[in-house]
Amino acid sequence: MKFNHITGLIAATFSPFSPTGELHTDIIPEYARMLRINGIKGVFINGTTGEGASLMFDEKKALIAAWAPYQAPDFKVMAMVSGTSQQEGIALAAYAREHQLYGIAVNAPYYIKTGSVEALVDFIRPIAAAAPELAFYFYHIPILTGVNLSMTSFLQQAGDAIPNFAGIKYTHNDLMEFNQCLRFDNYRYDILWGWDEMLLAGLAMGAKGGVGSTYNFAAPLYHELVLQFEAGNSENALALQEKSIDFIALYPRFGGAAAGKAILSFLGIAAGDLRPPGKSLSNNQKNDLFSALQSQGFFDYCAKV
Repeated sequence: MKFNHITGLIAATFSPFSPTGELHTDIIPEYARMLRINGIKGVFINGTTGEGASLMFDEKKALIAAWAPYQAPDFKVMAMVSGTSQQEGIALAAYAREHQLYGIAVNAPYYIKTGSVEALVDFIRPIAAAAPELAFYFYHIPILTGVNLSMTSFLQQAGDAIPNFAGIKYTHNDLMEFNQCLRFDNYRYDILWGWDEMLLAGLAMGAKGGVGSTYNFAAPLYHELVLQFEAGNSENALALQEKSIDFIALYPRFGGAAAGKAILSFLGIAAGDLRPPGKSLSNNQKNDLFSALQSQGFFDYCAKV
């Protein structure tokens, strides 16, 4: 089965919660509208940014159902369906198929880990088979899963075993392997770059599409970075990447991903706080983050609303 390679930026979306911590899907229409008017090419839901590991099964289904109406040829909706439970992955894949999403993704099990490429393929094959028409991606993020197998070997084995295998969401800093994956079997698979603060490095190594959390609210910055890179203006592209690095460098001071949710709220998309063990920001911390972003000139190149 052949899927077209994705070009442009896919937003790894935040899961919206109410002030009391319940899933709050009412904001998704406005959220989707904002992403589309800012040139985002689709969404990756229920993943790391979406706190998928902290969502209940029914909540994951609710988010699939809430985002499904926005699936379109020019706006792809992809859902993370498994990380540790194969049976949950099969059920969510079937649900994503029922709602006619573009694709699904699975990361390596991070509790009882798969110790070989063969074991990993055995784990994911039944999940992919539950949605045979949907593009199936492996989400490679060894910094969180602790599983760092050869992705070129994985491409060989997954491609042979999984008819709807489309490629890899590559969130790792091994640029040599990333390029090898891109060129594997004459550029057969879609290898999506997954590190926002190193997008320029990914582009230099051949990336055409990327998935990231800061694309939610800083798409204009990254679009211009890509344009400058493609025009051969390397110094301008680097300056824009450095702006990205500077605001992402604020994250450790402001609760990591909690800073991302706060920035989204500054633009009018109230996605709530992180669930425990994620950190919630106080109003004072949010004010301090806002001031720090202002001092960097962040709001001059953030998303339009």
